[in-house]
Amino acid sequence: MSSNKVLFVLGLFLSITLLLLSSCAEEKISPKEIPITTNSDEALKLFLKGRDMYDNLKTPQAAELFDKAIALDKDFAMAYLYRANSGGGYKIYRENLSKALDLLDKVTEGEKHLILYSNADNSIEQKTKLDTLLNLYPEDKRVQDLAGNYYYVLQDYPNALDHYKKSLEIDSNFASSYNSLGYIYMGMNNYADAEKSFKKYIELIPNEANPYDSYAEFLLMQSRFDESIEQYNKAIQTDPEFITALIGIGNNYVFKKDFKKAREYYQQDYDKSFNINQKLGALWWKAVSYLHEGQTADAIKVFDERSKLAFENNYTTAGITGYRFSGLIFADKGNIKEAEKYLNKTSDFIKSSQLRDDDRKAFEITNDLDRIYIQTLKKDIKGAEKGLEALKQVIVKRQSTTEIEYLNFITGFLQFQMGNIKVALQHFQQTGEGNPYIWYWEAVAQEKMGDKQAANALYKKIAKYNANSVSLALVKEKAKSKM
Repeated sequence: MSSNKVLFVLGLFLSITLLLLSSCAEEKISPKEIPITTNSDEALKLFLKGRDMYDNLKTPQAAELFDKAIALDKDFAMAYLYRANSGGGYKIYRENLSKALDLLDKVTEGEKHLILYSNADNSIEQKTKLDTLLNLYPEDKRVQDLAGNYYYVLQDYPNALDHYKKSLEIDSNFASSYNSLGYIYMGMNNYADAEKSFKKYIELIPNEANPYDSYAEFLLMQSRFDESIEQYNKAIQTDPEFITALIGIGNNYVFKKDFKKAREYYQQDYDKSFNINQKLGALWWKAVSYLHEGQTADAIKVFDERSKLAFENNYTTAGITGYRFSGLIFADKGNIKEAEKYLNKTSDFIKSSQLRDDDRKAFEITNDLDRIYIQTLKKDIKGAEKGLEALKQVIVKRQSTTEIEYLNFITGFLQFQMGNIKVALQHFQQTGEGNPYIWYWEAVAQEKMGDKQAANALYKKIAKYNANSVSLALVKEKAKSKM
């Protein structure tokens, strides 16, 4: 949506390294910035223009420019890297990232470590590459911004804040970092400074759509729905092709409980989409709106439609994810038979799809944890314990933050069902800060422990939370009823 935090690579300030480029271009070289290797002036121009669009979340337009840059320079490693992260599904992502990796011996040290950062399997490996980049280019504002992004994802807000501020010390008009600051302050519940940061972001680049979109998301999170819709409309007025703002408007109407209106905007986004990836996004939010409304059958129907479209267009991971969430939704609703049916579908596609080995392994581990969740719901405690113990050893060794957090939730859920509420609570509290579904079970555990004040605070937090997701849709109304 409006924040570029979810992207693998934030735009990095680019300079030129090859003598093949013109003397005018050579003057752009700065020892403070990560250099870029290309043998084509025109490819570089296209890349830089695409980079600007990418930074402002115009990824379909950026992807087109990266493709054109690659056509002019088949050895343009950074163009492949950015193209990998600009949409097109799993196949395009892996093909382009692999080409960037194949060119590591033809690029500079900074480019090499940036590519390896993007290819890292876990946060520890990422940090090694990031520390190298920071050591090589401490005065590159975009490297500092990338470091902020790394810590933001880990929810280490103080470290993230430090790096974003460093990027602004280097360039006080660096718009991207004001956007980042806004999200960091939101994560720290410092809403006054968050709003100031988003307004500064708008002030610096008022002719771009993303600043209005980011500010609109802030307003949505504050339940200032009409103001949020106004800002999303400004984003569209500024750039009619910035159609992701339509999703934001739809989300506002979900929380206003006008689900029909919400789906009208999701449909507009679907109809105006530039590619399959955007269409899949529109269908996802349409399904989530049905969950908020309590219409589970309609939600599953849309998820099925989405998975079908994904597989037909080689968006393998999107198709697998759709079936997985359908299974988890059925499990939450107590329909274990249908839950197992969808998790079996998920498993079949994981086995049969053309995935890279490490990606397949990640999906397999998640699927195995999902099955332990189902076993727990079926009261097969011994089977769940046995499976969890075997998985724990694998997950701890892999050091994937996402897998460790999900392991903690499943462990906590199992302990809760066994009556070990205190142990369950400890595991729930080790799962990070961004999942309302886990907050809900933490609240239930607090209630069981007799701490009604802590439980009510969590229920209230869920009830007021407006970052739309499947997890939130499953527990928002339940939390309200518990308050």
